Amino acid sequence: MTTPSSNPLVSICIPTYNGSKFIKETLDSAISQTYNNLEIVITDDCSTDNTIEICYEYAKKDSRIKVYKNKKNIGLVGNWKECLAKSNSNWIKFLFQDDLISPNCVEVMIDTAIKNKVNFVICDRTYIFEEGVDDHAIKFYKNLPKTGKLFNEERPYTPKETSKIIANHVFRNCIGEPPTLLLNKNFYSEKDFPDNYFQLIDYIFVLNKILKYDFVFVNEKFVKFRVHNNSESKRNNTVNPSNKESFYKFIYIKYYENILICNAVLNNTLFKEIKKNIPNKDIIMLKNWYIIDSYKKYGFKNVYPFYQTTKLNTFILDKFTSKYSLLKYRIFKVRSKKYRKKYGV
Repeated sequence: MTTPSSNPLVSICIPTYNGSKFIKETLDSAISQTYNNLEIVITDDCSTDNTIEICYEYAKKDSRIKVYKNKKNIGLVGNWKECLAKSNSNWIKFLFQDDLISPNCVEVMIDTAIKNKVNFVICDRTYIFEEGVDDHAIKFYKNLPKTGKLFNEERPYTPKETSKIIANHVFRNCIGEPPTLLLNKNFYSEKDFPDNYFQLIDYIFVLNKILKYDFVFVNEKFVKFRVHNNSESKRNNTVNPSNKESFYKFIYIKYYENILICNAVLNNTLFKEIKKNIPNKDIIMLKNWYIIDSYKKYGFKNVYPFYQTTKLNTFILDKFTSKYSLLKYRIFKVRSKKYRKKYGV
């Protein structure tokens, strides 16, 4: 770890795009931090609402706020990267435009990093469910593994320890989104945002750090993660079967990204310690379940051609998964039940 001063500058990075509904609350939570050595970096990705005007108004009143407008729309992850690039500190605290952080969030997390000589600190989060969010979405978030129960001591966790702890939960976000993370930018790479993930990119980003470096978990719910119908995750879970492009994206997000994790556990050296804690046959069973379940719910004739177009087509389409019948689904649903229950799939 780079030896920091006792009061280093921390950059709160807020990438924005059409976030006018909640951005005032978000900025209020940022400027209300008890930790004073802050800059608040906002990169706006060509919003078509008045998000950036709101940010400029705040910047006039608080010199810690720096607002940048991208020359063109560079997308969600591109804007995250841009916000990191504009920051002037090695210490980064992401805060997304919908979310809130407690007043002592930065102070406690940076003190924890310095005290424990680590480059990554993660805190717990809670959820704000806006009106109109359906019961299925609420159930999904409430049933995610409780990070505070998995990491119940405030101390450094090694990648080996972390891998063992999260092995049975790796197919669900058992850690948290980037706003739960404080990181040292010296240990960040743009490769931490792999371009083959959409919905799970924030989870994969955090995994790329904690499976490589020690981190400390602070068992305090400093982050409030907002779930609403206009969020990126909600839009990504809307299916339009009549449109091939949008339908393929839906299947990619709902099923293929989890299949990518199956493949990563088996073949990516970053996941080597997790692999030691999950039998190969369990991974194959889960991979096959994702595929067979997608056939059942969205039609073999619709989904099979998508899998043929993917880079993992030979991993996905074997003798078992290249054919489908309702009877096969019913039998495999019973066979795979204990595996799905074990891994929360």
